[in-house]
Amino acid sequence: MADYGLKVFDASGNVILDVTDRITRFRYSNEVAAGADGSVTLSDIDGLSSVGISVGLETDRDKCCHKVSRSGTTISWTAQSGGSFDSANSLIFLFLYT
Repeated sequence: MADYGLKVFDASGNVILDVTDRITRFRYSNEVAAGADGSVTLSDIDGLSSVGISVGLETDRDKCCHKVSRSGTTISWTAQSGGSFDSANSLIFLFLYT
C-alpha cells in the first residue's frame, strides 16, 4: 500500500479507484524576507520527485520572488534582483509526488 494518495474499495473489497501513483502532497512552506538566501534539509524527501514554488508577497510590480532549487534532500532559495527589479518577500512551497 502507498504511503499517501487515494485508494477506494467497494463493499466487497475490490479496488474501484486507485490514484496512489501520481498524488501530489504539500510538504514544506516558509516565509522568507526580501534579499535573504537560505536552505533546509528534509531527509524524508529522498527518492521522491518534487516541485518548488516561490510566490511574491508584495504587490509592487518591480519586485522579484525567490528562485527555488533542490539538490538531493536540500531545498534552497535565492533572492532575485537586477536592473530595475528588487527582491520581494516570498512564500516558499515544496510539493512532493510519486
